[in-house]
Amino acid sequence: RIVLGRSGYIEACGMPPDDVPLSGTENCPIHLMYGEQLFGSLPASMFTTFRFMLGDYSSMGGRSVLVALEQGYGTAFRIPFVIWMVVVIFGMFNVITAVFVDATSTGLKHSGMK
Repeated sequence: RIVLGRSGYIEACGMPPDDVPLSGTENCPIHLMYGEQLFGSLPASMFTTFRFMLGDYSSMGGRSVLVALEQGYGTAFRIPFVIWMVVVIFGMFNVITAVFVDATSTGLKHSGMK
């Protein structure tokens, strides 16, 4: 697997430990290990994106993956993440509002016919 031009961090370093600093170690940067673990395949990326959408930014050990990715990738992670969250949040509120308005207008039409 290749993650942003690099490969094999989990194979070489093992799974990302939750007892190392968020900067990781020199040979095993934690943000690349989390990146490979959580975004190393299409199904893993889809599940991680779904978890982020629900507000679950933690690793299996309870550490903030969001902080590790933000510290490792910097602005290249921050800007797309903020844009994506704004789109998802406004999109969900739009769908919820549309369902509510549709149910209310349908109820008013039926009560006006009687």
